[in-house]
Amino acid sequence: MAGATFVDRFKEYLEITDPRTLIYSDDAVLKAQTELKNNVGDREFNQKLVNAAVHPVTGEIIPRIFRVSAIAPVNIPLVFAMIACPATNVPGTLFLHWLNQSYNTACNYANRSGADQSTEALMKAYGLAVTSACTLAYGLGKAVERGPRWLKSMGILIPCLATAAANVSNIAFTRMDEITNGVSVMDENGQKYGVSPNAGFECVKQSALTRCVLVPVACLLIPPAGMGVLNKMRLLPASKGGRIVVELSLIFLALQGALPAALAVYPQSAKFPVSKLEPQFHNLVDKQGRKVEYLFANKGL
Repeated sequence: MAGATFVDRFKEYLEITDPRTLIYSDDAVLKAQTELKNNVGDREFNQKLVNAAVHPVTGEIIPRIFRVSAIAPVNIPLVFAMIACPATNVPGTLFLHWLNQSYNTACNYANRSGADQSTEALMKAYGLAVTSACTLAYGLGKAVERGPRWLKSMGILIPCLATAAANVSNIAFTRMDEITNGVSVMDENGQKYGVSPNAGFECVKQSALTRCVLVPVACLLIPPAGMGVLNKMRLLPASKGGRIVVELSLIFLALQGALPAALAVYPQSAKFPVSKLEPQFHNLVDKQGRKVEYLFANKGL
């Protein structure tokens, strides 16, 4: 997908984020891989299932609950719990923030660029990611609640900033190893030339901008606008329960639409001019003796 257009990538990510792929077992995924290798069976379906379930670099089958196709279905009960939990219930609110950010951490790691981490490094990253994200999400919310009138007047902007800041903090710590130690870079033929921290930083930055900023912002802006339109058209249910169902449905649709659109902003295979990477990559030649101008790395999701 390195050279694909936004529309091409969006169509592919629509399939990767399709929750219907979650009903298939790991055995079905392995079968799809085998059939693709042997060029038999339904190639289109098999490719869709493999793209949704298998990490493109490590080749691991991603646990179903942590695949990008599970993000929307899993987030709906979390969102419902946050809506139902009163703001005065501080322990409950903190628990839900912890649960949400723990899930985000697991998703960030499962969909990393491919760099491996030791258990010690992973647990340290988890602690830093969840602590910083929960502090930002809860702390900024409380700051607005107790802040001056001008701050409260900013409305939905503050929750957007708080959510985005928490998510960026989470992915930065979870994938810190990619930033500090780098990610594998290769030429267009798949020939690897080493690891690059510069490429690692750019991959994490692109993932943070798309999945951690654009997606939550869309999910915080679109549902309230939809509820407002439905209310003006007098189409909202009269009961509180009915309104919550409508609101959750709008959040699901916003998330399910925003996720593939945000992921499609950048190609899955990030492209770097060698001049933007470390000096050891500046004068490379390929197997044919030609100077390498660009290197690529899996961006992760």
